[in-house]
Amino acid sequence: MDYFSVKMRSSLEENHISGHERIVKVSELENTINELFKRGSRKSFDFLNIKIEKINSPILFIKKTLKIKTLNFNNPKEANNFALNLLQKETGINLNTLQKLIKLIHTGAASGKNMRGAMIVNLKGERLEKNREKGIRTTMVDYINREKHKKKLIKKGFTERTLDALALSTKNLIYPDIVAEYCISDEPDYLTGYVATKKYYFRLTPLKEKGNLFGGRIYFVKNNTDIDKLYNYLQNTPVLIEDIEIG
Repeated sequence: MDYFSVKMRSSLEENHISGHERIVKVSELENTINELFKRGSRKSFDFLNIKIEKINSPILFIKKTLKIKTLNFNNPKEANNFALNLLQKETGINLNTLQKLIKLIHTGAASGKNMRGAMIVNLKGERLEKNREKGIRTTMVDYINREKHKKKLIKKGFTERTLDALALSTKNLIYPDIVAEYCISDEPDYLTGYVATKKYYFRLTPLKEKGNLFGGRIYFVKNNTDIDKLYNYLQNTPVLIEDIEIG
């Protein structure tokens, strides 16, 4: 069966506005293109591109996502303390180094601006991304029967935003050399972030201060990680997920 990658990006005055991607069958292309156009044109833009490519490489099919767990805190400090302790347990990196890395995400990891992609950090606390302004973006991931899973999450009180972030994290964490992930949105009013481990996707709220325009991700990887292979997997290996696991 043929699958196609559909990617959308919109911008205004060269500033990123919206981006999204899907992996779909040919019969789903028209509806997907319309959906992504609507998504990309919700805000003012002067550039919107939709790119469609047939997928020729083998698709990796995953049975289930990471298990979702939601934890609520009184304030971002409490949530980040939980995140720090969890990451210290998973990575072995000392808390002081973790605090500095997470502070970068909250204050602009690309010379005071948001990185376009994720920061890569090994278990020594060293940054490994090839370009510290761009970082690395995880692409080529979606669900089989996406609408079914979206309805399932919404029924449980989640949003489509959770659906997309959960897919990305699941693809990331099934890679043997990625041990954990930290993420906050760059949207000033979206305060829920997450920490992902090999088994769990922990939704933590509030993980950032209201009004903070900064956000981003950190991928924590093993010390002997082959960065070229990691980049190739994250950017080029197509992954389709069959079901969602809600804790």
